[in-house]
Amino acid sequence: MSTAIKQSEKLLAYDGDCPMCLATVSLLTRLRLVRPEQTRSNHDLDGADLEAARRAGIRNQLVVIDPQTRETRAGSDGLLWIIGDNTGQHLLVRLLSLPGFRHLLRYGYETVSYNRRVISPPRHQIVCDCEPEVTLARRLALVVPLLIIVVVIVAGFGAAAFSSFAVGDALAGAVYMPLAVLAPWAVLAAAGLVCLKGIERIDYVAHLTVTLLTGALMLVPAALLAPIVPRGAWLALSGALVPVGFGLMFLMQRRRVAAMRLSRAWLWAWTLVVPLGWVAAALLYR
Repeated sequence: MSTAIKQSEKLLAYDGDCPMCLATVSLLTRLRLVRPEQTRSNHDLDGADLEAARRAGIRNQLVVIDPQTRETRAGSDGLLWIIGDNTGQHLLVRLLSLPGFRHLLRYGYETVSYNRRVISPPRHQIVCDCEPEVTLARRLALVVPLLIIVVVIVAGFGAAAFSSFAVGDALAGAVYMPLAVLAPWAVLAAAGLVCLKGIERIDYVAHLTVTLLTGALMLVPAALLAPIVPRGAWLALSGALVPVGFGLMFLMQRRRVAAMRLSRAWLWAWTLVVPLGWVAAALLYR
């Protein structure tokens, strides 16, 4: 009984303005890794708990608080702490707590947490003390891996499409397709770096990168099916994915332009530059 009481008193404090944080906490409770009564939005904290969460860095990461001892742990270390207690130190928790695994988990968690306003912008304008600290290094920790993933996906799509349909050899497709797809995005990123100021410049590039990754993921089914489906069926699939992907990216950019408080001109510039760049790349290849 004493163990259950101790567990119920341990609190998971999180950023109540973050859509990603809300979804994560909801998932943890549905999986019964954390009990609902153990969760607290930063808006619901007061007194000693609020002060402890602020000292532990709740603006950057979630914080787990033990009200009995006033001990706090932030980020993935805090999650392992509270989930370990609630699951009786499950084997997976013990594995992730080992050196190496723990450091890798911490790096991944911090990359997401510090960039959560870019990955999942709030749907309403907020001004609060839970804004994560923004640095160039933190943003690049997100942008660089995502760009690598995009290049790999688009190169794979190009190689599969070129070789399967005799457009050219696989190597030509793997080289040309990333250049063709990324060129208009590079133009937009350059415009952001030139026209915006301060941290807004790298924020705009980060938002573009997240949107670009979503578009690239739409190419995965076509890349996997290119070697095994007839040309007509593949062209039909690709033709369907293009407008769907573009529409999804448009909605993402609309939300992100609003989150950055930029004018609609940035959205319409994206809407014009991206398809024109793709058309120009196709015409140049021919």
